[in-house]
Amino acid sequence: MKNTIRLALACCMCITSVMLIGCNKAEESTKSTQDSAEESGGGGSDIELHTVAECPTGKACFLCDAKMRDAGRLWCKEHDRYEDRCWICHPELEDKKRLYCSEHGVYEDECHLCHPEIKKDDQTTEKSSGPGDELMCREHGVLERECAICQPGLAPGLKPGESLKIRLPSSASLSKAGVELSTPGKATVHPNIEAYCVVDYDQTRVARITPMVEGIIREISVVPGQQVVEGSNLAVIHSPALAELKSQFLAAAAQEKLAGLTYAREQRLAKKNVSAGFELQTAEAAWNVAAVNLSAARQKLINLDLLSSDLEDLEISAKPTSLLPLRAPFAGTIVARESAVGEMATPGTPLFVVADLSSMWLELSVPASDASRIAVGMPVDATIHGLSGQVISGELIWIASEIDPKTRLVRARALIKDAPPSLRKGLFGQARIRTESGALMMTTPLESIQVIDAVPFVFVQVEPALIAATRVKIVDGNSDPAHVAIAEGLNADDKIVTAGSYIMRSEFLKSLLGAGCVDD
Repeated sequence: MKNTIRLALACCMCITSVMLIGCNKAEESTKSTQDSAEESGGGGSDIELHTVAECPTGKACFLCDAKMRDAGRLWCKEHDRYEDRCWICHPELEDKKRLYCSEHGVYEDECHLCHPEIKKDDQTTEKSSGPGDELMCREHGVLERECAICQPGLAPGLKPGESLKIRLPSSASLSKAGVELSTPGKATVHPNIEAYCVVDYDQTRVARITPMVEGIIREISVVPGQQVVEGSNLAVIHSPALAELKSQFLAAAAQEKLAGLTYAREQRLAKKNVSAGFELQTAEAAWNVAAVNLSAARQKLINLDLLSSDLEDLEISAKPTSLLPLRAPFAGTIVARESAVGEMATPGTPLFVVADLSSMWLELSVPASDASRIAVGMPVDATIHGLSGQVISGELIWIASEIDPKTRLVRARALIKDAPPSLRKGLFGQARIRTESGALMMTTPLESIQVIDAVPFVFVQVEPALIAATRVKIVDGNSDPAHVAIAEGLNADDKIVTAGSYIMRSEFLKSLLGAGCVDD
C-alpha cells in the first residue's frame, strides 16, 4: 500500500514538473514574441537620422529636409516625427495592430520612403481616434498647435487674433518678475494711409536751357552743382544767324528813325501850308510801316532771350555781333550739364538743367483700396531711406484719375516746401497720408508691443499662469505717442502685459533658440 502511494506521488511530481517547464517555455515564447513585436511595432522610438547628402532616397526626405514635410502637420522636434504619429508624447495615439517603421517614424502602410509604390499624395494624414487636431502638449499643458515652446516657428504665420501660449511655473511668477497687466484703452484715431514714395524735382521749377538758334558753344560759365541767380550767364553761343537778325534790327531801327523824321518834317510843312495833305499822309504811312518792321525785328531778338538792355546796347554800339548769351530763368542749382565748348548747339537740345531745390515733389503710389479716402490738401509725412529717420512733411497736391492696371496702384503727388538740402531726386521711402476721418479704436501702451520675426505681438493673460502671445494689427495715426492703436487682435476685456512685456518676449525667444523644450 505504501509503495502504491509513493508511486502515485512520484507520478504527480513528474507531471507537475512537466507542466511548469511547459509554462516557462510558453512565457519565454510569449516574451520573445512581445519583444519582437515591440522591435517591429509601435513601441520603437529610435529613428535613423541623416543629412540630405546621406539620405537613402538619393534626394531628400521629410526627416532631413523640413520642406518635404506635410503642410499643416505639426512636427515633434523632440522625437523627430509627426506629432500625430508620436506615441512617445501621446501614448493614446499608438495603434498596435499596424506595423511601425522605426526608420522613418510612421506606420509601414503610409511610409512612401520604404515603399515607393505608395504615392505621397495618397499618404494618410488622418488623425488617430484620440484627440486628433487637438493634440495636447503634456509637457506644457496646452494644445500642441498653440504651444509657443514646442512650436515657435508657427509665430510668423499667425493671423491677427491668433496666438501661441506660454505656461509659466506659477501665477506668482508674473508678480515676482515685475509684470503688470492692464486692459486696452480707447481713443479716436485718424488712420494713416501708407504709400511708397519717390523724390522728384518740382517740375514747375525746372528749366532745360536750350538755344533758340543754331550755333557753336563759345564759352561755358557754370558747372553742375553750382547755384545761380536769375539772369546769370550760363554759356555763350556763336551764331551767324543771330548776327543777321541783329543787322535786320539795326536796319529796321534806322528806317523807322528816318521815317519818323520825314513825317515830322511833313507835319511842319503842312502847318505852314507849304506841303499838300497827300505828302503828309504818305509820310505817316511810311513811318507806321517802319515802326511795325522795327517791332518785328525786335521781337525776333527777344525770342532768342535777348533782354531789352541788350537791344539798347546794340542800338548804341550799332555792332551786330554773333554772340548769344544763355541765362538762368530763375534762381536755382545746375543739376545737369550736357554740353562742352566747341560743340554745335541746336534748338530743342538741352545744354543745362536748372532746378529750384527749395521745393520738391513726392511721387506717391497709393493702394487702389485706399484711394477713395485721400483728397488734395491732406498732409503727408514721409520717412526717406538714407536720411537717418528724418521725417519730411508736405501736402497732397494731385491725385491721378486712373488706376494702374498692372500694379493696381493710384499715383498721387505731394509738394514739399522748404525742402532740406539732403532731399535729392531719386531717393525713396515710405509716406503716410493723414486722413481727416477719425475712428474709435482700442489702444495699448507702446511698451506692451513686442516685435517677433517682424510681426507685432502683445502678451495676454489667459489664466493666472498662462500667457498668450497674440498677434495684433497696428494702425498708425494715434496722436498719443505713448500708445498705439490696435485694429485687430484684441478684445476690450483682455488683460495685457504692459510693464515687463520684454520678459515674456525673452521666454518666447528661448523657444526659438531651442532652449525651451524638455529633453527625453
